[in-house]
Amino acid sequence: MNLFTTSNLTKTYGEGNAKVTALDAINLEIPANKFVVILGASGSGKSTLLNMLGCMDTPTVGEIAFSDINITSFNKHKMTHFRGENIGFVFQSYNLLPDLTALENVEFSTELAGLTRSDALNALAAVGLSERVNHYPAELSGGEQQRVSIARAIAKNPKVLLCDEPTGALDYNTGIMVLEVLKKIHSEGSSSVVLITHNREIAKIADVIITMRSGKVQSVSENSMPLSPSEVTW
Repeated sequence: MNLFTTSNLTKTYGEGNAKVTALDAINLEIPANKFVVILGASGSGKSTLLNMLGCMDTPTVGEIAFSDINITSFNKHKMTHFRGENIGFVFQSYNLLPDLTALENVEFSTELAGLTRSDALNALAAVGLSERVNHYPAELSGGEQQRVSIARAIAKNPKVLLCDEPTGALDYNTGIMVLEVLKKIHSEGSSSVVLITHNREIAKIADVIITMRSGKVQSVSENSMPLSPSEVTW
């Protein structure tokens, strides 16, 4: 079963001589219930693809199916509703509200999704922050702030967690810790994970590796022996 299927997916910006093709007629199947890494250099199109999968942007041409639902046919209201019900996001920047505690930051998200304080507390416990729930972002390390953002994303138990360079602002040891949290969430929960990175070493922890270059998919490979985050170095 596929989580996402793209057909002739194309995204262009500008016109004429200023036209830029960010995604170039991509046909891709992303399997469900896997830890997937989309690997590519800056400008390869991986962030654009992630935004399309997450209903954050719309294609110029082509379609995206989530399971068997054509999400590119949605209007803005339906896209927002679908995104809120099915997709969790983790970005390189933590995007935490500085005047709210860790718990309040997660609660803010869960309230919008119709969830409760216990859902927020459970999410923070899942990322190992039960003892830090009343701390403000300025009182947390970078890794702890990123774990708060992960808790915010998983509190609603999304079908897929989309992660855009989640270790990009972190040092090596903290980055490994965040990857371990994401792998644990995937192995113990019901969420698929799609993570984009430029780091080839991080790709070694994936079940499936999708390599992109210049807006095209260069290869899709299954990794029969994914490493644990503690086994990779960069």
